Formats: sequence, structure tokens, C-alpha cells
Amino acid sequence: MTAHPKPPGAEPFFLQTGLGQRFCLFHPPAGARCRGAVLYIHPFGDEMNKARRMAAVQARALAAQGYGVLQLDLAGCGDSGGEFAEARWDTWKGDLAAGCAWLSARLDAPLTLWGLRLGALLALDYAHDVRHPIARLVLWQPVQNGATFLTQFLRLLTANAMLAEGGDGKAAAKSGGTAALRATLLGGEMLEVAGYEIAPALAAAIDSRDAGKLAPLGCPVHWLETSASAERPLTPAVTRLADAWREAGVDLHLQQVTCTPFWSTQEIAESPELLAATSALFDAAPPAGQPGQAATHGTHTAPPAPVIPGAPACREDVLRFSCGGEALFGILSVPAQPAKRAVLIVVGGPQYRVGSHRQFTTLARGLAAQGIAALRFDYRGMGDSHGAMRDFEVVGEDLRAAVDTLFTALPGVEEVVIWGLCDGASAAIFYAADDARVSGLVLLNPWVRTSGGHAKATIKHYYRARLFDPELWKKILRGQLNVGAAAASFLRIAGAAAGKGTGKDKAGAAPAALPERMRAGLARFRGKVLLIISGADLTAQEFLDTAAGSDQWQAVLAAPQVSRQTLVEADHTFSRRVWKDQVLHWTGDWLRSW
Repeated sequence: MTAHPKPPGAEPFFLQTGLGQRFCLFHPPAGARCRGAVLYIHPFGDEMNKARRMAAVQARALAAQGYGVLQLDLAGCGDSGGEFAEARWDTWKGDLAAGCAWLSARLDAPLTLWGLRLGALLALDYAHDVRHPIARLVLWQPVQNGATFLTQFLRLLTANAMLAEGGDGKAAAKSGGTAALRATLLGGEMLEVAGYEIAPALAAAIDSRDAGKLAPLGCPVHWLETSASAERPLTPAVTRLADAWREAGVDLHLQQVTCTPFWSTQEIAESPELLAATSALFDAAPPAGQPGQAATHGTHTAPPAPVIPGAPACREDVLRFSCGGEALFGILSVPAQPAKRAVLIVVGGPQYRVGSHRQFTTLARGLAAQGIAALRFDYRGMGDSHGAMRDFEVVGEDLRAAVDTLFTALPGVEEVVIWGLCDGASAAIFYAADDARVSGLVLLNPWVRTSGGHAKATIKHYYRARLFDPELWKKILRGQLNVGAAAASFLRIAGAAAGKGTGKDKAGAAPAALPERMRAGLARFRGKVLLIISGADLTAQEFLDTAAGSDQWQAVLAAPQVSRQTLVEADHTFSRRVWKDQVLHWTGDWLRSW
């Protein structure tokens, strides 16, 4: 592979548009000549979260190749202004126009649109209508048909309903499936799906988009279709669309790449093959532009920090800071008169600073509206931040760098409370006792996962409930359940619960090690603790079972400085709006109570 110079540091900023601010991360091109400008268009919903690291890694690689790359969060997505419920397809196309105009003013270089999944379909729709020149389209695993994509998205609601323990999950499962949900949505009713409130107007726009009707005739198209195996042929749908485009005159370059579907994996994943293939096609392109076009490095000045919608006198600051020689990025939500106690939100699991269904964005803005400053950030290897991916047990330096940055940005702050979900809560426990500035912890569904503990929690809280579920027995009687497979799955879990298997937990340690280390860490911490538990979450139940089986854990949780709240029907990430609002309410009230 061609060696490239190191690009200048990325520039985070808010781009002001007529419909609010849009978070942007600009990667200036390396070298004296700019070879082109690239606008990245992210995918839909939580696919954006899972794909964030891949997008950032590819953007940095393209910058090293001499391209200026702009990552832009669409309206109601990521760190941008607005609620997802307010998002509209035409608004998103307006965001692309704003991003293209910014790149044109900054670089005045040939423009490439690079889209992933639904972002690729949005790029096609924009390119079909736009009047300014587009030099090239790069499509990563493009959604070909919006109607099919919408149906798949709605299946998340029925799937979550079938997995729910109690609540209105069964009612949703019996509502007629995706056909009924589609009719409800397209009939004008808002739906909340996997934590996202999707408006009928947005659903209708997605439903009507078809790549077959958007043949991009004005520029070359590089379509990178992913596959789990190099031997697997292209699907008939891909072949049909490619043939139709070529027949229509599209300059199409279709390439199949072996790739993990990183936008939907359980954990954050990378695809070196896709990164290499994309960099290669950009390397093969002839340099474009005039000498000296990239000489604007460092001349961009971010606009004034935007006001948080719905929270008068609150603002958001974009922060770039360093840890271990790597660049970290964060967003600080600041009230007009910040309280002396601020909050640091630690991200856990396969997320970045925005959180599942924008959970952390919503939380930080809600706290700022209550007068409490909140910083959310990506530690090294997460989201936009540089560095190798790392385990939650070794992010202490990252947390300290974030706390330092928070105190520097807000000199009036005297203490900080760390708020963490899942292994973010576990990371907070490991860190808190070693920093005197940390006065409190908010711990949601802490991760104490061991193979045996998880198996016992599954048997106790999932299989027991399923055993008494009439729907299960109806499926068995109708022959709709693979009893053999279900029995084999149960026996594997029962074996793990009995102590058979590898005996390793997520961190690769002995089963008892992680819970014991967490207990010791929490016992060392002398500050206040708020524990928030979801009633319909196996991670939370495993934590409660671990604590119930240990006198030492029970003593720690019974301490007078520990408070506890339970949301009986909530899932792991508190995905419904009412659950997120309740968590915000509990957090704010607790912070003001001492």
C-alpha cells in the first residue's frame, strides 16, 4: 500500500444551517495538494452507532491520502440538533447540501459522496436531484429498496416485543406484525421503534425510495457490496440492479468485498478488507484540484457554540483533548449558570458518546436544562477518538483526561459525578476511588458478566418465564418451535451454569474475578451512589443475583450512601422515551438532593 503523510488533526465543530446546528468532524487533507473533497453520509438509527468507528478510521485514511473528509450528523441524529421524531428526508437532503457547500468553500475540490446503508440511498437521491457537480459516488452496502428497509426496521419492534418480559411487549407482538405496524405508521401515527420515534412523513419518504429509479448518470459509481465469504455470489437483487443501472448508462464499478457486517454486529467490529478496498479506489483516482488548495489547514474557525433546542441559555461545546498521545473527542452540554457539581457520562458497550437511540445526547441536554453541565466523550478506540480499541477495565487514563478537560472547560466546577451504563458503570467503579474530584456515581445495570453467572440468570429469569408462557406451548402444539434446537440451547446454558465450559468471562479472567474486583472498587469509594436497575434486563438480573449471593456485596449496597431505583418494565438501554425521561428525572433529583 502507498505510504501517505500524516494528516493534520481532525476539527470538530457545529455547522449552522437554517434548521439548526449539525455536528461535523472535518479531516483536513495531508500534503500540499488536495486531491478531492468527501462527504460521509451515515446510516440509519443504531447502525450509525455501530459503524461510527469504521467511518472515522476510513475518514482518517482518506485524509492521509490527500482528501478532505467531512463527517456530518444529519438532523435529529448523533450530536446534531433536533429530535429524531422531527427528522424528515428532505431535511436530511438539505443537510447534505449544507455539507457540500461547506466543503466547496473550504476546499473547492471535486466532490465525492460516500454513503453507508440508508446513507447510500440518501446519497443516490440527493445526487439524482442536485445541480452542483458530483465527481464520484462511493456506496458501502447500499440499501436498494426503502420499503424493504422500512419493513426490516419495523421488525425490531416485533422482535423486542417477543423478547420483552411483561409490559406491553406481548400486546405489540400480537398487533399483527410488521404489516400492521406499517399500516399504522403510514396511516399517520408516530411509532417508537428500538428507541427511535419515527414520524409518518419520514417513514413514507423512506418507503418510496428505490435505487432502481435513481440511476446516477452524472458520475462514476463505486459500489462496494459486502459478503461473509469471497466464494459467495452476489445476490440476485444486487445483480438485477447493477444490470439495470448499466443498461441505463451508469458508469458502475461493482466490487464484492469480504466484510463483517459491522453496522449490525453485537460488538464494535472493523473490516480491514473494506478499508483497504476503499482506500485503493481513492488511491487509483487521478489527483484533482490545483496546487495549494489544501493550504487552508488550520484556518477554519468553528462558529459560536449552539444553543440547545428547548433549553434556553444552554449551549454545547465541542471538545478535542489528548490521552496517551491520541486525540479524544467529546461534547459538553453547558447551562447558563452551571452548578458546582457536573456529570461525566461514560459510554459502555458497542456505542459511542451519543449512545443507543441517542440516549446520552438526550441525557446530557436534559441535565443541562436543569442547570447541570454534562460531558460525554469517546475514549481511545471508540467512535471518533483515535487509538486502538480497548477493554472497559483499562480506560482509567481516558476517564482522568476527560475529568481534567471538564474542570479546565468549566473553572467553577468543584466536583464531578460519573454516570455509566453497563460496562460504563463497571469502568466508573474501577476509577472513582482513585480521583478525589469524583463525589458520586450513577450506575445503571452494571456489567458483572461471567459465563456461569450469565447462564444462571438466563435460566432463572428467561427460561422460567418462558415455561409459563401460554404462547410457547401454543407454538409447540402447532409445531412452530424447533424443540430439539431449543433443548440443545438450554442444555448448553445449563452446563455453563453448572460450571462447565471455558470458565472465562468477557475480560478473559476467572469467573469470580470481575464481580469481586468491582465489589472491592465500590467498597473503596466513599462518595454517593445511585443504582438504577432495569427489571427486564438479564445484565441487571445477573448483577442482582451476584449481589444477593454475596454477604460482602450486600453490605456494600446496604451502605447509607447508596440509593436505588428500579424501572420494572425497562430494557437494558431504557429504550422507550418514558423510561429515558424517568432516568433523567431520577438522576437530576438525586444530584440536587445532597
